[in-house]
Amino acid sequence: MMNSTVIKWLLTRLLPGAVLFALLVGAGGWLHRSGFNSGHDAAKAAGDAAMAREKQARASERQALAESGRQALLAVRENERRQRERADSLAAQLADKEFALQQASHLLRLDVNKAVSDDNKISERGYNGLGPHGLQLYTRALGYPDGGHAGTGHTTRQHATAGDGDGRTDAACAGSVCR
Repeated sequence: MMNSTVIKWLLTRLLPGAVLFALLVGAGGWLHRSGFNSGHDAAKAAGDAAMAREKQARASERQALAESGRQALLAVRENERRQRERADSLAAQLADKEFALQQASHLLRLDVNKAVSDDNKISERGYNGLGPHGLQLYTRALGYPDGGHAGTGHTTRQHATAGDGDGRTDAACAGSVCR
């Protein structure tokens, strides 16, 4: 009987403690699991919210960078357009100036040929080259004032009133060229 007393003692003394222990362990496990799950869920929700905010911040940053890049590109394109217009304008001005210079050069060549021819025809001295007409044309082409005689310091008025020393009178020297 000893066996039955031991069993009875075990059942009366140890079983309520074991059941209580099992209930406490079960309740603790359940509380731990539910606490863990709710903490995990809360942490996951907080992490997801933080991740969403970070993604939104990155998207806003990328959008701001893209917008600033687009603005810079537009500014560069506008500057390029203005520079192209300026270059086109300058090219047109250059073409006009080149045309004007070609015309002036052509007219000067014609005037030189005529002046040399006139100097040879009307000259009593028999100029064979640069006479008074040609000299006046060259001085005008080189930028000297009209009517001046290069290297003499005389103006047309002084020349016309004093004569040029070749025997011609004031009537022969009318205008800016002695004829």
